[in-house]
Amino acid sequence: MNPEEMNALAESYFEAVCEGDASKLRPLFSEDVLWRIPKGAIPPYGGTHKGVDKIIGMMLGAVGDSFKEGSQRFDVRTTLIADNIVCKETEMSAVAPDGRSYQNDYTFFFVIREGVICEIREHVDTRYAADFFS
Repeated sequence: MNPEEMNALAESYFEAVCEGDASKLRPLFSEDVLWRIPKGAIPPYGGTHKGVDKIIGMMLGAVGDSFKEGSQRFDVRTTLIADNIVCKETEMSAVAPDGRSYQNDYTFFFVIREGVICEIREHVDTRYAADFFS
């Protein structure tokens, strides 16, 4: 894939997550996709997860349980593309069911193989997230 196609693939990920649409997420991932999240994240999210069905369920479950539908947004600050990796530094914002505003910094590394995402390495301020959701 060329850099423009790789960037479009990563942007499609953000759109699908914000829409909570599993049918849009599935074709973006390899069957054996990995999702790596800092170990300090709220259970069961911290660590490495494998498999498209498991990961889509976890991603959309987290969004659906934590935020008002349609309130999640990623503002991309920086995009870097090299070899088969797209890195996006973002600020994610959303509204919790109780009306509180959530804003946290996230950086994603998307590893692309054969036109699909085969690994996501997500970096986030886990302490802020844990405090917000406790």
